[in-house]
Amino acid sequence: MRLLALLCAFVLTAASIVAIAQPAAATDINDRIASVRAAQASAERAMRALDAQVERFQAQRKSVNQELKREERKRNAMGAAVATAKAVLVERTARQARVEAEYASPDEAPYPDIYRQRLQTLRKEIRVAEARRVSLIRQVQAQTRVIRSKKSQIQNIDRQRKSAVARRSGAEGSVSAYIKQMTDLARIKAEQQTTVELDGQSEAFSWPTIGRISQPYGCTGVSFNPRKGSCKHFHDGIDVVSAYGTPVRAVAVGVVAYSGWNPYDKEGRAYVVDVVHPDGFVSRYGHLIATNHVRAGELVYTGQVIGKMGSTGKSTGTHLHFELLLGGDDVNPVGFLPAGVVRVDKTTTKAGQAAKARAVRAAKATPTPKPTPKPKPSKTLKYPTATWEDIEAFELCPDAKPGEECDPKDLLARLGRESDGAPGVPRPYRATSPASS
Repeated sequence: MRLLALLCAFVLTAASIVAIAQPAAATDINDRIASVRAAQASAERAMRALDAQVERFQAQRKSVNQELKREERKRNAMGAAVATAKAVLVERTARQARVEAEYASPDEAPYPDIYRQRLQTLRKEIRVAEARRVSLIRQVQAQTRVIRSKKSQIQNIDRQRKSAVARRSGAEGSVSAYIKQMTDLARIKAEQQTTVELDGQSEAFSWPTIGRISQPYGCTGVSFNPRKGSCKHFHDGIDVVSAYGTPVRAVAVGVVAYSGWNPYDKEGRAYVVDVVHPDGFVSRYGHLIATNHVRAGELVYTGQVIGKMGSTGKSTGTHLHFELLLGGDDVNPVGFLPAGVVRVDKTTTKAGQAAKARAVRAAKATPTPKPTPKPKPSKTLKYPTATWEDIEAFELCPDAKPGEECDPKDLLARLGRESDGAPGVPRPYRATSPASS
């Protein structure tokens, strides 16, 4: 009995120690997440500020480069004017030499006064041409100094831009390190959740939203998808199309590892949310509307709204880009999601595009038959002697006979019970496949 009592006391002591250690561990991981989140936010702000600085330097360089091109065009025009002035000077000097060679002195000319006036005019034209040539040369030299100053300004802007780019690369490296730390902490937190916190949460994935798949996973014919392996254009996720602002939900329980603008590419997938799951999967949601529904380090559950469908980044329209990663490598999400919730748009696949092309060729080859004219509706009522109440009941209850009662409210209520909902009310979100229910 004494041994049994000691054993029970030991078990109770160990359980109390574990119970005390779990909140402490949870508090420690949350503190570390908060610290990394603050440091990551600071690094992202610095990176965005450096992005703006780099863009400002690029705009300044573009403006100064345009000014440089204008100044170079001015100098080229001045150079052409200098060449023209030099040609005029050479022509006038050659003419003066020819005139002076005609007579040894003006007195020997038939008309000495006219000969002297001709020589004076030529000497004056030569002086004017020389003065213009010297003036233009000075202007070209001044314009060259202006161009040299513009080039020096461009070199200074380039040095500042390179320095900002280097500092931006350092900030991006810091952000990448913080994102990796946050991902590791999120995975630890996801694995440390107790069964009470995850009670009722299914291990299977659910669909992140409702709609249709506009672009499947794998090789596609979309030109802006990058090359991967033997695929010329590879899509590393699926695109689900629906209305703007459609809720996007977590596919399984997990911890948010990143939520915000894509730190590596301003276009890319723009506003993204990454969720780490306890089983080693990472789900990624892209092109969301920039709303902070969740933040890094937050625990999310299956079906919880983590964002809204948008078109941020390199997007051709409103859709959700959904990725599923396992061990850092992307996998086909359709293989892990329930069937029947969304339908695939086969026109985006190669087989679908080939079938569409064949259908178009067949339609062009087959002449279109002329449509048969529809008969004009009769203006006479089925019951000419019916009252307005009977006509309204007849429009809602075509099977009713004269004299029978037909309440439109009862008919609408019956239709609402038989359908998915009342007219105008959207269908509710289904976390699992309708086919499996």
